[in-house]
Parts: sequence; structure tokens; C-alpha cells
Amino acid sequence: MCFSAPVSFAASAFIATAGVMALRETTLKSERPFASVPLLFAIQQFIEGCLWVLLPQAGTGAATHALTQGYAVFIGVIWPVIIPLSILLIEPDLIRKRLMQVVLLLGVAVAAFTLMIILKYGVAVQMVNQCLVYTNPVGGGFWIRSAYVVATCAAFFISSHVSVRVIGMAMVVGFAVAFSFFRLNYPSVWCFFAALVSGLTYWHFRRKKTGDVKETLTV
Repeated sequence: MCFSAPVSFAASAFIATAGVMALRETTLKSERPFASVPLLFAIQQFIEGCLWVLLPQAGTGAATHALTQGYAVFIGVIWPVIIPLSILLIEPDLIRKRLMQVVLLLGVAVAAFTLMIILKYGVAVQMVNQCLVYTNPVGGGFWIRSAYVVATCAAFFISSHVSVRVIGMAMVVGFAVAFSFFRLNYPSVWCFFAALVSGLTYWHFRRKKTGDVKETLTV
């Protein structure tokens, strides 16, 4: 992304703190996967911070390659599955759960396809115009990109939790900004925005725990 190692490391620390706070607010085991999302994003941002440090010094060596594949697994394998699954687990409405199951199946398909690409071709990273740009021989066409966005965002809007929907809207805004203004490396930039937005999971659980406002939608 078009920032720096200090920014990635600072974001990682901030998001990890939000994740720990969110986990402390949970009361059910089914809530823990969604509360853990910021912690996973924190790991991802830490990996990218390490890439910022390694690329100018070690180039595309073994350590850089391993970290790049790990970063790619987060983006293409973990998020399409864990996001819809974690939202499904906290959803009380049966009909909405069934719709989320469809999204989850799409996410599993996207994750399987991405994992196949990573294992077969690998993912490369390079610094271009002070940006970290990730590439692979297959690339990401319109349909792959669309399936990925649906898999990682649709469950937010199906949710009956108002705060989860707000998080979803912030995610989509982040994608629009990244795709419009950072086209060269929009996946990395979007993940950075999504990582920061994931900190709102603490707000979701805190809001739910205090019970100060109506938490779910009836329609």
C-alpha cells in the first residue's frame, strides 16, 4: 500500500488492541470469531509492515516470498470465509442465516480458487512508486473481483444487527476509495481500510452489551 512500515505497524497495534477489547466484551462462544477479526487483520498488517522493511534490504528473497504468500492467504483465502462465517454465527434470524450460508459457500469457492492459484503460481510483490503491488500470473478479472467483494461484504448487509451493517457500509466505502484512487494496488489499500474499520467490532459488542439502543432490525 502507499504508506510505510511505521504506518502498517501502528495500524497493527491499534487494531490488535481493538480486537482484545472486543473479545473482552463477548458473552458467547459464537461471538468470538467476529470479535477476533481485528486480531487477524492486525497480523496481516504486521506482515505487510515486515515486507516494507525487507523489500529494500533483502529484495525478493526467501523471507520476502514466505511473507508475501502469507499475506496473500489472508486476503484471498481467510477473509472470503471467516467474514461471512463469523457474521453468520452471531445472526439470530433463521432466514438471514440461510442467505448468509449462500454467501459463505461463495466465499469457500473463492478461497479454494485463490489457494489453488497461490499454490500453483505463487504471488509476487514489488515496490512501485512507493506502493506495495501484489501480482500473480492469473490476475483478477471482473467476475473474480465481483465474487470476492460479494463474499466479503454481502453478509454485513444481510445481518439484522444495525452496527454490523454500518461496518459493512464502511467496508464498501473503503473499497470504492481504494479502487477509484489507488487502482495500482487497491487490494492492499482496501485491506488497510478494512483493517481499521474492523476496529468497529468493539463498538458492536460494546453497543450490544450495554443495551442502550435497539440492536437488531425486524425486517
